[in-house]
Amino acid sequence: MSTTFPDTFTRLSGAEVPIYVFPDSPHWCVPNTAGDRLLQELAATKSAPHGNETKGPLEQLRTKQFLSLMPRSNSAPYSGRGEILSLNRLAECWIHLTDHCNLSCRHCLFSCSPKTRQSLNFEEIEALYRATEPLGTETYYITGGEPLLHPDFQRICRLLLSKENTRLAILTNGLLIPKHLDFLTTLPTDRLHFQISVDGLEENHDAMRGQGVFSTLLTVFDMLSQAGLNTSLAMAVHKGNVHQMADIVTLAGRFGIADVHYLWLFAAGKARDTAHVPPEQLFSNLMEAEKAAAPLGITIDNLKSMEARVFSSPGIRHDLGNAGWESLAVGPDGHIYPTPALIGNKPACCGHMRDGIEKVWRHSKALSHLRGLSVVNDETCRTSPFRYIVGGGDIDHSYYAGQHYIGHDPYMELYEAIAVHLIEKAAGTVADAHGVPGMRIQMGDRLTECSHAEGDVALTHSNCVLSLAGTRGTVGAFYADAADAPNTDITNPVCYEEELIHHIPESARVRSYGCGSPVQDADLNQGETLVDLGSGAGVECFIAAKITGAAGSVYGIDMLDDMLSRARNATDEVGRRLGYRNVEFKKGYLESIPLDRETADVVISNCVVNLSEDKPKTFAEIFRILKPGGRAVISDVTTDAPFPASIQNDPTLRGECIGGAMVQSRLMAMLEATGFTNIRIIKRFFYREVQGHTFYSLTYQAVKPDETRAQVLYPGPFAGVITDQGEVIPRGGILEAPWPEATHSDPSAFVMDNDGNITNQDAENSCACYQPVEKEQKPAQPAGATILSTGKKASGCMRCGKPLTYLDMEQEETCSFCGESAMANALCENGHFVCDLCHSEDALSVVKHLCLTTRETDIITLFDKIKKHPAVPLHGPEHHFIVPGVITAAYRNAGGAVGDEEILSAIRRGADIPGGTCAFWGGCGAALGTGIAFGIILKSTPVKATERQIIQKVTGRIITALGELEAARCCRRETLTAFKIASGLSADLLPIPLQANGTTHCFQFNINKECIRSGCPWYVAGKSDIKGEWLKVKG
Repeated sequence: MSTTFPDTFTRLSGAEVPIYVFPDSPHWCVPNTAGDRLLQELAATKSAPHGNETKGPLEQLRTKQFLSLMPRSNSAPYSGRGEILSLNRLAECWIHLTDHCNLSCRHCLFSCSPKTRQSLNFEEIEALYRATEPLGTETYYITGGEPLLHPDFQRICRLLLSKENTRLAILTNGLLIPKHLDFLTTLPTDRLHFQISVDGLEENHDAMRGQGVFSTLLTVFDMLSQAGLNTSLAMAVHKGNVHQMADIVTLAGRFGIADVHYLWLFAAGKARDTAHVPPEQLFSNLMEAEKAAAPLGITIDNLKSMEARVFSSPGIRHDLGNAGWESLAVGPDGHIYPTPALIGNKPACCGHMRDGIEKVWRHSKALSHLRGLSVVNDETCRTSPFRYIVGGGDIDHSYYAGQHYIGHDPYMELYEAIAVHLIEKAAGTVADAHGVPGMRIQMGDRLTECSHAEGDVALTHSNCVLSLAGTRGTVGAFYADAADAPNTDITNPVCYEEELIHHIPESARVRSYGCGSPVQDADLNQGETLVDLGSGAGVECFIAAKITGAAGSVYGIDMLDDMLSRARNATDEVGRRLGYRNVEFKKGYLESIPLDRETADVVISNCVVNLSEDKPKTFAEIFRILKPGGRAVISDVTTDAPFPASIQNDPTLRGECIGGAMVQSRLMAMLEATGFTNIRIIKRFFYREVQGHTFYSLTYQAVKPDETRAQVLYPGPFAGVITDQGEVIPRGGILEAPWPEATHSDPSAFVMDNDGNITNQDAENSCACYQPVEKEQKPAQPAGATILSTGKKASGCMRCGKPLTYLDMEQEETCSFCGESAMANALCENGHFVCDLCHSEDALSVVKHLCLTTRETDIITLFDKIKKHPAVPLHGPEHHFIVPGVITAAYRNAGGAVGDEEILSAIRRGADIPGGTCAFWGGCGAALGTGIAFGIILKSTPVKATERQIIQKVTGRIITALGELEAARCCRRETLTAFKIASGLSADLLPIPLQANGTTHCFQFNINKECIRSGCPWYVAGKSDIKGEWLKVKG
């Protein structure tokens, strides 16, 4: 196999994990160890290494898959942002209200003090607002000086927040906040943010700002916390306080402040030599701050800002800052500048307010020059593999260090170190556990923020960055609106049958959003624990509540209070209608599920995983909460090929499950990398076409492996298949392979029992090779009766195989086989009735023959031999005579004094027990059949007190045990229960104990529609036998 290498890459040396960066695309990826080795070989040869043909089939397959996931070249030439971007919207405006300040800080960039007095008046600010609002400005920053000193501060705040879509950020030293606190709490606080300067702990802060200022500031922090106002701390880092970066995080946590921002000192004038901190020292202290922030839940803006770039959509080129494109700053004298840090620098001045904001923005030569600059023009970035991920240098830092907007930022090394750290950290959440090439993580697997890119180009933000709303906020708002008013664009196209939802209130039914029905595709069983991620209004949870029954548990996880409220409001009514409550709703996120490890048998999710901002972490969480052998069944939107970043970053399309859709091949690879096995696609349908790209609704299953193994036969049609462990099963071949119970229903492979029978397919045995048995003469039929010769079905209706419907009251019906009239207690969906005589006649002859001729001494082993005969159906009154026949036959073979006539008598008595006894009579054919056998062995009569008591005691013990289960009838479950209890009691009650040591492995659960799986005492997923702990209690 010869494979051409897909693109030019740079492998970073010195990183903790192998990081491959594709500079021009841009893209990056972290392969596992085997993938890294392969890529290094490719780098040397530009094609797959020789000898590939000697690799195993799985490794060859994974290699091909791995290379298909590698980035492809961005073939379009790139000559800079000026060729692509346009002046669509002036998104933000910085207003330097005043030079007046209540402090004289030594490191103030603008030398503000109580002596400086230049300010914009209210009329000028109002004119500025009126001019920028039509240009699309939604975020206003007011700074100074000290903006709270402005005589019209409160009027300005009201003005800038007068529209419901605007946000206001106030950069302040914080000391005057108490004076305005009552007013500030009247503003829309969700759109108001304070960034307060702090220069370290008390000694450092007071050295810069004055004695006693720090203690006053602590009082202000407490006030802000009590008032619930959004606040971040901003620290200008220099040589004197760099060691206290982590201390500022701790300080923020003390007052419940959620954000910290570090300002890197401008390397200009004396500061270049006296206060500038080298990038490596800044990075080291930043890492300590990150460690301090993690347990406190505090965000460090510098990391978050870089994270948004590193984990943006592949192919997005970040190209310098947004200054001049979507951001302007106005000084206290009315002059306009590209950024707030450049205010007062005359060479950077772009015009004046009196010239008109829009005119300056669109036509200023200075701004046009700035917009024409690009990373392409920066010689210092050309060799950096991160040039379009980091986005080049900060224009303010470059200007102050070198009097030019590009090429002189002294902190480029720091930015790249942060980028590498973030990638290493993300890769560390994905195990490197496979010996074949695979991808641990790559660009696009996480998307923490919708990039405001135009085409494939995005801009960075001013160094005075603030926390911005991430995708979780965007998606949350989208679905919160949907909770209040149904959104037909995201409404689930699946219509549930009334039988599944009749217990769900109408108000909860109409708000199901999704692209499939994993709850129906999950093959749920009674007693299982299910978790629904992104449960919304709870429809799938309430359906699961009915299917899993009172012994099951259902957890709905959602991040939205509105959706949780709707779901919880319906929970009581659902519980009332079902007669039990087994549903609980919890607030949580996909990336941090609020449940203990190994909680769930099944995890479902309906069109939600695509919304995750960290998909590898989401799958790792699903894996964590699943029990071994548990399964994830997920419906989601996928696509076959990468789609443009314009779709990925569109907030509406992201909310509509399109923007976060995964490429199907990457999805499969990510599931494998997480550790899932037995991954299969259940169904796929066309979902939607957007901008010429097709998206599909995909339902898939992935299993958390356990130690279960099974004999697996591959039936075709292909020449063979490769297991997840690399073993090949040729067509028609049988292999013992890991095969969790959750996979048994997979039709692509046959699971065999010890006798070589297929156990996971509902098929009728039409073989005529069994030894013929002598049948009793059937009574003559009345004249005119129609005798049907149709073959009998093994389950359901013996006539047609359709499910049976039991009647509330018996009614006279005509048997579909013999034509006789009899009282019926059940009909099939097609209206067929089969009388007990026709139901049992074939099996009766088989049971008599086998019980009279067998030499088997174990009652379970003999029972299973009879059950595998094609004349014996899945359920039915046949079991009523099988049980006494098996017990008496095995007892005789063990040395008991029982003859042929006694065995036949036991079978005849059992045949007289009518069908449906368990529900219509309150008994059970297996329990009564056991009593019959004990009566035959002990030769009991109604006047033999001791023997009569023993029989009733045995039957009663069995009935009591069976009554502990809330379950539909299962003749095999009830027979095994009867046998185990009979065997346990026989040691004291019979001359010779009954042996019941045969395997209890269930070979019919996949064809028993009412199987309760884990709720059954004889069922443990993937185990071939079960000890009777349950019987010790019940029996």
